[in-house]
Amino acid sequence: MMNKKVKTKTQNFCKLVSVFTSIFVVSPAYASDWIQCGNLSQIDVNTCQILNYPTSSYEYAISYNTAEPLPVVCTQWNVGARIYNKQPYIIQSDNPTTSMSYGGFIFYRGTLASDDATATCSSGQWRHKYWRLTQNNIIDTALGSNGCYGAETPVFCRARKEASTNNILNFEQKRLALLPDSSLLKSNR
Repeated sequence: MMNKKVKTKTQNFCKLVSVFTSIFVVSPAYASDWIQCGNLSQIDVNTCQILNYPTSSYEYAISYNTAEPLPVVCTQWNVGARIYNKQPYIIQSDNPTTSMSYGGFIFYRGTLASDDATATCSSGQWRHKYWRLTQNNIIDTALGSNGCYGAETPVFCRARKEASTNNILNFEQKRLALLPDSSLLKSNR
């Protein structure tokens, strides 16, 4: 009987430690797991944000050419918005022995480009292009395109470390609620 009480108290303590560790001992870039918070068509071109997920509190990511969400940034310069991956990944690598480049994807809408999504794509879609870094560290976008794209492309969010502790705690509570109670204390013995 005493053993069961000790085990329950230990489980509760481990859950509490897990929450506090997740909140206070995290990498500087983020403080929680990714959750799907919308899709590309929901990013407002004028603000570069998804309603209820302001960029002051949340970081965005898109899963494109990979199974995991890739952090993105949405920028505005004079007109329109551009969404692109923050860190380059390997592209043009169908045959890695002959060619590979660092690069990624860009989605744009409301810009002055002649093929811009606003003029040529259905509502909610963005124009897509690939980009790569050249030998001189110049960004080349003449690699190809998937054209009008992305209205339903999932966008993921995670609370920024700078965000309020309540946002981070809510994310951690959602993550822990998905775990079975025993998974925190399972032994491989």
